Amino acid sequence: MTGAMEPLAVPAPSPVPSSRRHQIADWLREQIVKGHLAPGAQLKQDVLAVHLQASPGPVREALRQLESEGLVHHIPNRGAFVTAVSADELLGVLLPVRLAIETFAIENASSDPGTMSELGQLVERMDEAARHGDLDLLNELDVLFHETIVKSAHSEHALQLWASVQPRIRMQIHRLAKSHVSPLAIPEEHRALIHAMVHGGPEGRKAALDEHIVASARSLLAATR
Repeated sequence: MTGAMEPLAVPAPSPVPSSRRHQIADWLREQIVKGHLAPGAQLKQDVLAVHLQASPGPVREALRQLESEGLVHHIPNRGAFVTAVSADELLGVLLPVRLAIETFAIENASSDPGTMSELGQLVERMDEAARHGDLDLLNELDVLFHETIVKSAHSEHALQLWASVQPRIRMQIHRLAKSHVSPLAIPEEHRALIHAMVHGGPEGRKAALDEHIVASARSLLAATR
């Protein structure tokens, strides 16, 4: 979906007892992250308001929230559009920030038996999702795996930085996952990272994390060209 926003084929969310702005933002975020709204697609407030049976105010507020998350950008006199992240921006900006955060956290994660057990359980759940071909669940478990590493640092600054890039990282994980040779390759990559966390020293863990985050993305991007 590119260019001007067309009538949406995706069902609108059912009413839930929460802020209408948050409900709309949550729904739009999922459409963007999972590729139902493509990079560059225009998000027209009037179309969204009709589709979601909402007044313009909550739609406008939701778009502002997603703009703060980096998923939407506003062009003066033109409107709101789904953010497009180029390969250069991904490799040169987003992934280095992500790598720095996780490199800071990985030593704590590696020395905490509870965290390591949780990471192992997540990989087992990835295996099951991959066997069932549930790529959406597999991708969400991928995000949760790395969020678990970040949380293990117990650092407010690390968590704030992670929160600032997580929506865009999540979007890229969903978009690149289809380029893997097989869904089963995704849990295997995480299993290899766990092995390095357990058996490698600090430099080995850093190298494994760089391979997992940056080198893997570079390879997947090359496969999409």
